[in-house]
Amino acid sequence: MLRYQIGIVAVELMLACTVSRAVEMPKVPDISAMSKGSVLDKVNKSLADQQIKDGQFEFKTGKAEFASGNTKRVSGLLKVISNYSKTLSAIPNLHVTAEGHTDADGTTEGNQKLSIARAQSVCGALKAKGMKMPCTPSGAGSAKPLVSPEKSAADKQKNRRVLVQMAK
Repeated sequence: MLRYQIGIVAVELMLACTVSRAVEMPKVPDISAMSKGSVLDKVNKSLADQQIKDGQFEFKTGKAEFASGNTKRVSGLLKVISNYSKTLSAIPNLHVTAEGHTDADGTTEGNQKLSIARAQSVCGALKAKGMKMPCTPSGAGSAKPLVSPEKSAADKQKNRRVLVQMAK
């Protein structure tokens, strides 16, 4: 929809200009002109894309302790948040959410506790690397699997995740 609106504006500008003038359109739409919900959607899409690019946070089996290799994941998320910090500062009550998920191994209660503890670890890592925004951890345990039933170790790995997003 936004590209369509930009296209209409571009055509109108070209028609209004003489042939000797060049019209230079911005490559990226002005985020400050977008509604706050749209900005939040754009930031959350960027955070999701970054998490796909860097992969899921990895933890030691059955624990909330990071396995090695999560530094780039924390840095990637902080970079996205930093890129939007000026725009995000205009949104009141904004905070980061970290939602932990586990695979189906273990008890429902144990998975719930583990998912919250892992989300707390991610919030702690973001704060330790300089994030100023509040971070709210939550846990879904194994209640929201991406893959069900889990037939392989790869399926279980896909379900073990901490999703980082922005919320009001």
